[in-house]
Amino acid sequence: MKKFTKFLQIWEEQLQKIRANGCAYRVALYLLDQADFTNRIPPQVKLSTAVMRKRGVSRNGKRGALEQLRRAGLIAVEERQHKSPIVTVRFVR
Repeated sequence: MKKFTKFLQIWEEQLQKIRANGCAYRVALYLLDQADFTNRIPPQVKLSTAVMRKRGVSRNGKRGALEQLRRAGLIAVEERQHKSPIVTVRFVR
């Protein structure tokens, strides 16, 4: 069974504007996918390095991707010392 993620037009436009790299696209797809499974409004996703490594994104790649997405206004990031950040995903509901 093939899986798909709904990719919103505003996300596509913003990612094109910032010329997002491959890591940013992988993180964006993961966040959008996980946002569909949360009951919180706005959706919040805990973004672990281990999960991102399985998707080919290093710790530094994750950090850079989060910064790109944050600057584009697509997410808000709650940094937590020695814990995975909590990412609020915007424009999904």
